[in-house]
Parts: sequence; C-alpha cells; structure tokens
Amino acid sequence: MDSMNIGKTFISEKFSNTVDSFWVIINPGILINPFDFVSVNNLNNTKTIGMVKDLQRIFLSGDSKYKDFYISSTENFAGKDAGWSGIGVTISRVAVMANISSGDFPNPSDNNDDNTRKIANNISALSINMPVEEGKLVDFASAEEVIESLGIPEMENPIPAGIIEMTNGTLIPINLDVSYIFGPDTAHVNASGISGNLKTSYLLFLLQVIYHTLLEEKIALILFNTKEKDLLSINKNKDDNLDQKDKELLKILNIELPFFQNVKYFLPRGNNGKPNSAYIPEGYYKTYSYELSDVYDRLELLFHSDAIYDPRYNISSIINYVYESWSLVNGIDTTKNISKKIKNWTDLINFNGYPEGIVTNKSTLLKFQGSIQRFKRPSTLFVDKKITSTYLGNEIKQLKKDDVFVIDIAMLSSLEEQAFVIGDVMRTIDEMYSHGQTDSYTNDENNNKSHTNNKPKYILILLDEINRYLPHLDSHGSTYGTKTILRSAVAEEILKTLIAGKSRHTILLSAQQFKSQVDSLLNDNTGLHVFTKLGLSELSTPPYSIIDDVTKTAISKLHRGEIVLTHPAFRHSIKITIPKPTFKRP
Repeated sequence: MDSMNIGKTFISEKFSNTVDSFWVIINPGILINPFDFVSVNNLNNTKTIGMVKDLQRIFLSGDSKYKDFYISSTENFAGKDAGWSGIGVTISRVAVMANISSGDFPNPSDNNDDNTRKIANNISALSINMPVEEGKLVDFASAEEVIESLGIPEMENPIPAGIIEMTNGTLIPINLDVSYIFGPDTAHVNASGISGNLKTSYLLFLLQVIYHTLLEEKIALILFNTKEKDLLSINKNKDDNLDQKDKELLKILNIELPFFQNVKYFLPRGNNGKPNSAYIPEGYYKTYSYELSDVYDRLELLFHSDAIYDPRYNISSIINYVYESWSLVNGIDTTKNISKKIKNWTDLINFNGYPEGIVTNKSTLLKFQGSIQRFKRPSTLFVDKKITSTYLGNEIKQLKKDDVFVIDIAMLSSLEEQAFVIGDVMRTIDEMYSHGQTDSYTNDENNNKSHTNNKPKYILILLDEINRYLPHLDSHGSTYGTKTILRSAVAEEILKTLIAGKSRHTILLSAQQFKSQVDSLLNDNTGLHVFTKLGLSELSTPPYSIIDDVTKTAISKLHRGEIVLTHPAFRHSIKITIPKPTFKRP
C-alpha cells in the first residue's frame, strides 16, 4: 500500500460491498474518524464519495487467499514472513454519498464521432450505481468532492450552515439551500442535545446567517428569551475578540456576521410597571402587559387542557360566554346587558351573574375565578388598565421586514404565563395571515392602492425549551381516566405554525434537550434536525428513528461544539462545527 493513501477496498465472505456501502482496510498509522469523507475510483470514469460510518479491528489470517492481494510489503505489516500466521487490521465501513464524474466533459458543440462517444460515456458515467470493486486505493475526499457529493453546487439559494472538519485537517464550508428551511419541500429546524452543548447557539448562528444573507428577501425575526438574560444583548458586539480559529472559520464560510440590527426588546411588566427581567437591555425596549379587552377572545390560552376539559367542571362554557358576549360590554345590546359589568380582570373575577346553563354548579365558578385571581397579582402581566406598557399583539401586527423582536418570558413566575405569551403571539401571527394583514398598501394622490413592501415575506420564530409548551402526550390519557389525549390551546397554536409554515413562510426554529419529551408532530413536521451530544438511552427512543444506529453511537460521543445535521436531502447525517457567536451573550 502507498503510505499516502488511507487504504484499500476489500471484500470477504463476511464483509461485502453494495451500492450503498463498501469496506476499506485502513493503512497502519492512518488516523480516521466517523463522519470523514473518502474518495475511490469506480467504473466508467467515476468516483464514489463515501463517509466513514464505523471502524473495527479484525484478524486477517496468514493462510487467507487475500493476504498477498492486500498486504504487499513488510514495511507496512511487520512480521510477515514464511512463518507468519496472520495479523490484526483496522477496517472501516463507508456509506456511499454519491457517484460523481472524475473527468472533464467535452464540448458538445464539437461535432465529431470521438466527442459524441465521449459524451455518451460521460453521460452513462453519471448514472453509475455499481458496488465499489475490491483492491481500489482510497483517499481522503477533497473539499470539492465533498461539496459535490452533498449536492451543494446544485442549490439555487445556498446559505452557510457550518464547516466539516476532517481528521486530515481539511475544512469544508457547507451550505443549505433556503428551501431546506423555508419550504416548499421541507421547513422548520429542531435541535436536540444535553445542556451546554451549543444546540441553541447553532440555531442563533443559523438565524444570524439567514438574517444577514437574505435581507433583501424581507425577513423578520421573533425570538423568545427563555433563559434569564441569554438573548437580551444581541444588538451588541462581543466584548472579547474572536480567537484565530473562529476568524478562520468565518473566512472559510466567506461571511461576516455583524450583530443583529433593528432589535426591539419586549420585557414583561413587573412591580410598579417596571420590567420583570433579569437584565435591562441597552437600546429600544418596551414593557408588555394584558388588559382583558386585549385577550378576551383567547382566555383558553391561560388554562392547561386538563382544566379546560375536566368533566367535573365546565370552564370552557364560561370562556365561550365571555367571548361571545363581549360585544355587549361596549353597549351594543342595551336591553339584556348582563356582561356590560365585565370590563376588566377585576370585574371578571367578581362577576357572578352567569346564566344557569353556563355555570351548572358553584364549584365551576369558584375554580374559574380562582384561576383568574392567581394570574391577577400586583406585579402581574394582567392589568385592568395599561399605563406605560403595550399589548404584544398590536406590536406583532406592526412587524416590518428587517425587524428583530426579542420577547422576554424568562422571569415570568409560572409556566402558564410563559405559555400564554407564546400562544398569544402565535395566534396573532395566524390571524395576520388569515385576515390578509401580511401585505401593506397605501393610497396615492389619485386614491390608487399601491404595495408598500414593508411587511416581511418570512417570519422566523425561535423558541427554546419547546417541550415545556408542546409536551409529549403519553398513551395513558389524562388524569381523569379518559383515553382521549388533548393538547393545550397553546400547543395547538404552535402546531398551526408548524403545519401551515411551509405555505405561509412562518418558520419555527426550536430546541429542547430530548426529543422524547416533545410532541411527535414537531418531529414529523420538521425538515432539518440538529443533534449535539445525547445519551444512548435517549437515542434509543422512537423519535430518533430518522438516524441509524451507528450515527446514534457517534452522537453519544460528540464533544462540545460538534454538531450533527440530518436532512432528507443528505443521504446520511453529517457532522459540522461553527464559529462562536459574534453578538454579545451576557
């Protein structure tokens, strides 16, 4: 074997080559790892590009009829002599990524028999789908070969997605087509991995790249801050300079990533109207809160599904009554205006005049009033009259292209309050599309309507810890013995974004530690899956059936900063790395 090569392909009774994979005996002293790309010449002037899946040691016996075919010198395998009985060798199974042409195409305009024959040969070479033959020299793939095997040259609108870092030191920039994230074929991104392994950092990197690469596509971002002050300084550069490796990675990706611009922070109202936030950001910010008039038509978002559908109570009837009779609050009906007394949260808590058919027993009313009272506290989001704060729904309706909205929910005292904010934003976005409010028009001096082009075409939403708001539904049913499994109203709003997102360009980038803790519909409707380090017990659960067992083992051994991407456009998962964020993280 040539010491410049990785090794040679081989077959045996136990190890066979197929159109999907082949085996390689690795040269002694060669370092190679799973997710490395290799190249080998195949039939008809093609190269087969593959990715190392696993490595193992086997014993090659001295009387094997293949030994002289693979082992040609004592320089590589010490001890090979007349009495040699065998030796251990390292072998690798390589998954086929693509077959590509290894020669140049002739010019079709040169009309002669030789060129016609060459064209025919090269065209047939592109459709080669034959197993790799034994005894072929194998090399590390070049950057160009890797890029071509992943189909990157064919992407119409590529965006930088990370860098493949091979064991031999080769660094390869990887792009994703916009259609992989925005549709129409696939949409949405979900990241999984144990805490501290940069899964959220990757989503933020992807958002930063998309925002600065596709500004002319009219993009707007809505980021929910779920971890103390994590996202409350993204309009600032990092205090410390990037290290040399990060600079090199950015150079290879051929991008510059300035911090986010046009950032508007929305902080929950707290004591005395001050922000209830772990950090007060520099720059534009507002506090937000809710009057009853803002959200009278979506009170179900405040309640867990068990509370709404508990057969012992009839809370949904009260919620529906408030919604359906709200017009009476404004004095439209002056004859039977019972609900005219319900104008704010305090009125709602104290009101007892519901019809008998709405409140069938006193415990129902007490439970409803107690729940509302729990949300209506002095330092709460829910106020009878807003003074300095704003309603988020109105702000979302004013969202323009290039805007970055950061909505802080990290310090809200209950999961119900956090979920309500998320559900209200999601429903507002859904209503914007339902009512045709995603395009803006103005009238000129002749009263002719013209498009102002200031509304976003794409709305990208970041939601970390999504399992808290869209949890996995177990098969045991609710705590009241019924087998009907019901999602909360907030979960249903998130699912609307997932399901309708491809057609209306509302794209969800979500993260959680474990896929097994999140609703299966999230995984079913997600195109790009991102994995950082996970345990094998978690990887053995059904949501990870999209990756093979060898890749699962590799994911369990990932180091911090190593990321695995899985997308239907790639025949196999790939491993990448990214530079550190360039914006400030407090």
